[in-house]
Amino acid sequence: MEELRTESREPGQTGKRHLIACEVFKDEFEAVSPPDLVRTYLPQGLHRTPGKMPAAIQEVVDALPADTDLVILGYGLCSNGVVGVTARTAPIVMPKVHDCIALLLGSCERYEAEMDACTGTYYITPGWAKYGTTSLSAYKNEYLPKYGEEDARYIAEECLKHYTRIAFIDHGAGDVEEGRAHAKEFAETFGKRYEEIHGDVGYLRRLVLGPWDGDDFVRVPPGDPISSTPFMTLHSISLP
Repeated sequence: MEELRTESREPGQTGKRHLIACEVFKDEFEAVSPPDLVRTYLPQGLHRTPGKMPAAIQEVVDALPADTDLVILGYGLCSNGVVGVTARTAPIVMPKVHDCIALLLGSCERYEAEMDACTGTYYITPGWAKYGTTSLSAYKNEYLPKYGEEDARYIAEECLKHYTRIAFIDHGAGDVEEGRAHAKEFAETFGKRYEEIHGDVGYLRRLVLGPWDGDDFVRVPPGDPISSTPFMTLHSISLP
């Protein structure tokens, strides 16, 4: 299993709540989390093999201290990558979203509006540029060394053929300039339209601070596995 990243601003406190999140959210969660919330970040690469995600998340959950009274999951449904995860002695709370873009934009409604405005949008954040793998970084670091320029560009352009816009989400967290530079290079390299849109960390803040009694969150009782059923009420997001 890939190395986990566990952090707390006060290492002496274990706390009774534990956040488990994708590493692309690291800078955002570090900005909004209370000091005593222990955070474990899992590599973004798990999204490339969603079938392995439940086991990776479950391993972290099973290792949590016995006095943990709430597991906060910093994931959406993520192609069913969280389905089946069970916290045997503590409840789980997680955002009611299909994927991370709604979280980074602040709401499902905002995400749906952006999709209506331009379905073929590839979103970039500072966290994605720094911790994740984008089509640009895959092109430069994987395809080019392995296949050479002609085939590498063909593979990348096939993956991106339905995208017309590269949208950089600026929410003020993380290395904004590095993320912006990555997004601009991405757009220029593949001839896509570049735009910047305003992000909102309010949803992430509510996820770590509560309350969780609204329809924006899924609450899973101790011993129950996460199911895809609560997410069926969301509008379907059709990605290119």
